[in-house]
Amino acid sequence: MSDNSNGITPPTYSFAGLPVCTRLEELAADIAIIGIHYTSPYPQLLTANQTEAQTAPEAIRLRSSVFSDHWHHYDFDRHEVFLADGRIRMVDCGDVSDAEGITTAIRTILNRGAVPIALGTDEGGLIPFVRAYDGYDNICVVHIDAHIDWRNERYGVTEGYSSGMRRASELPWVKAMAQVGLRGIGSARQQEVDDALGFGSVFVPAREVHRDGPDACIDKVPAADHYLITIDTDALDTAIAPGVLFPSPGGLTFDETTDLVRGIATKGPIAGISLFEVRPERDINGLTAATGAQLIINFIGTMTRSGLMGE
Repeated sequence: MSDNSNGITPPTYSFAGLPVCTRLEELAADIAIIGIHYTSPYPQLLTANQTEAQTAPEAIRLRSSVFSDHWHHYDFDRHEVFLADGRIRMVDCGDVSDAEGITTAIRTILNRGAVPIALGTDEGGLIPFVRAYDGYDNICVVHIDAHIDWRNERYGVTEGYSSGMRRASELPWVKAMAQVGLRGIGSARQQEVDDALGFGSVFVPAREVHRDGPDACIDKVPAADHYLITIDTDALDTAIAPGVLFPSPGGLTFDETTDLVRGIATKGPIAGISLFEVRPERDINGLTAATGAQLIINFIGTMTRSGLMGE
């Protein structure tokens, strides 16, 4: 099924060979993959690079193609067949671009009973994504990133990748927040740090994850009715994710990231996942997109085994 009259663009090829459904009002699935083409409107980004960055969802889908016939293969991370019972319904819903369209699409996916997994460009796309959860009462946003993204504005822009978590904190259904993987020097000043801590955000630096392990860090994540996980790919070590806007050493490993998500799933239902900041024009041999694709595959496995599926 496909129809771009609703602002949805069908994918050139679907994530890991999944069936495509762009008529979201007809969606019948448990998990819905969707590409988000949102680029923060910062003046220095309004260049030809904006178009290049917007290939991120397709780059991830391309690297996911190796898994097209692997859904029922053996998974050595869990020592079992990946999707043994075949009861999980998964589709690729294509791509959406403008902020209003993103919120509408995610809200429709949620209303149809599916958990959205978004593939995005820069993390400004989190803002319209999380606004779609207005039907929820008690969400904890788990933000896996090198930076805290608490700027009120930057270059006069209030809805860019430096402001995502501040805008999320202003939503009445976002009751708690944990920010994991923090490291180095970013856009935050003392005021942003104070504001984040004043809201109640829990900071877990990358060095703490390395030192104490994911399980100890999960214990610090606040209790909530639902969890919304958003990942800025620059949270990851540059060895597995070089294609990001702000690469820096000391990031999370692949196993640490998957174990963090697995731990969150033991605390409560995951209501959605977004993966941002894959920059194909900066990537090396498609490694960052491939890492993103494998992470999404692993997250799907985690959610299907949790027995909660965002309910």
